[in-house]
Amino acid sequence: MPRYQFSLSEIKVRRIRDKKTCLPVAQFGAQRKDLLEIYSQFLDEELKGAGKRIDRGERYLRLKESEIDSRKLWFDVEAGRYGVPGKIVETSTGADAYEIDKDDAASYPLRQALIVPRVGEYALWATELVGHTSALGGLTIAFKDWFRKKFEAEKLIVDINHFQDTNAWNEFIDRARLNEITYVVHEQDSDGAVGSRVQEYKSKALRRHWLPSPWIRSALERKLSPDTVFSASQIPDADEVRMQIESDGRYRTIVVGNDLPRFMYEISDGSGAAPSDETFRSEVLSEVGASLEYMHVDRRAWDS
Repeated sequence: MPRYQFSLSEIKVRRIRDKKTCLPVAQFGAQRKDLLEIYSQFLDEELKGAGKRIDRGERYLRLKESEIDSRKLWFDVEAGRYGVPGKIVETSTGADAYEIDKDDAASYPLRQALIVPRVGEYALWATELVGHTSALGGLTIAFKDWFRKKFEAEKLIVDINHFQDTNAWNEFIDRARLNEITYVVHEQDSDGAVGSRVQEYKSKALRRHWLPSPWIRSALERKLSPDTVFSASQIPDADEVRMQIESDGRYRTIVVGNDLPRFMYEISDGSGAAPSDETFRSEVLSEVGASLEYMHVDRRAWDS
């Protein structure tokens, strides 16, 4: 798994009892509020200074810095979890440095970007992940709770969902190689006394060889029968088909028929070290620009 990545989420504003109609993100509510300014206010009120504890999931967040550039809000947060005592160890010597109390949080700086077009019904939020560390859950909970209370009189809420990265997934799949395909079958015991058991039929690429790449699209279109993959015949129809695919050293596992999972965009400047802020911003703007233009949002509505 790449050490530095980011994902995209979409943020929409709507009334509590109206799940179908979303409001313009740059002019919503009785006072025509702008989500860009509202989110900046949330950061100042909730995450500055001592930061914020979120009891649900024992998360901790603190704002490091923020900057508004046209229709883009760039901000860094320190994110971590508390609740489990432990210790910090100097790995070069094995010496114990200090203890971690159950109320302490080992927090890590994570870069964020919120892009709010002047027109349209959604904003895009890019959030960095470093290894397995993310601020996604904590920021989602904190902002939704704060927003609901602030606009309680108008009965407004925000929906935050992962962006449907159809283009990114299609591009990844088109250049991917197939490493492994698994047909999962639930077989009933012959006497019916115990119930069913799970049987897996798996085909895996040999070293320096790959399974045929066209199988990926065929499987996604439900046109790849087990007889095509295996020399053995009479394999039962699969209840589930899983594929492990690879592109540029990045592996993904997808299940045929399921919604594709959140797409993770790798951040890299080629040095192997932590990418610079300039690299992070360039990568984010490239993906956000392509996504908004695909959704027919004029670049001038958010890039000026």
